[in-house]
Amino acid sequence: MKLFYSDASPYARKCAVVAQEKGLGDQIEIDRINVYEMEFREINPLNKIPCLVLEDGTGLFDSFVICDHLDRIGTGPRLIPETGKMRDQVLRLHAIGQGMTDAALNLRSQVMRDGKLDTPLPKDWYIDRQWAAIQKSCVLLDKEIDTLQGDLNLGMISVGTALGYLDLRIPEAAWRHHGPALVGWYDTLMQRPSMQSTIPKG
Repeated sequence: MKLFYSDASPYARKCAVVAQEKGLGDQIEIDRINVYEMEFREINPLNKIPCLVLEDGTGLFDSFVICDHLDRIGTGPRLIPETGKMRDQVLRLHAIGQGMTDAALNLRSQVMRDGKLDTPLPKDWYIDRQWAAIQKSCVLLDKEIDTLQGDLNLGMISVGTALGYLDLRIPEAAWRHHGPALVGWYDTLMQRPSMQSTIPKG
């Protein structure tokens, strides 16, 4: 299998973490690409990463679809429970992490479009909406910190990679201020080899 990947992408990182946690790291070739310089629409018509190419040539895209596939074919405990209340909880956590990541990327895109990487972000309803999504999610996760305890699951990975992306690209979000209990949980998560080996770069 081949995973089209970017070191800075939190979505791609989530897939790489799942691959390692499921014992599939040595079965996946990592192909680091820049989608602004290379197109692979014959595999993924959306031309987005991550994209996992299976042995039969089929391209799987959207990070959740890739994670679900890896979870099913890998070894060890399931990261996405198949049924029941725990499945709802894991998918809810995943949605929070995914939403935080989406908001952070929206903020990053706005800054890049305005060409003002070294100036404060402009204040308007769209920008404020993204900030609120990040901050309120951290507050909620902090309040519901018990849901992040126990065996590792995809929801935890989603939240962890979102926080890692905030550190990389949107440090002014100051998520630790909005989620003090979240800090200890994140520090513990970061001790996992899969999180250490996929720390985003530049």
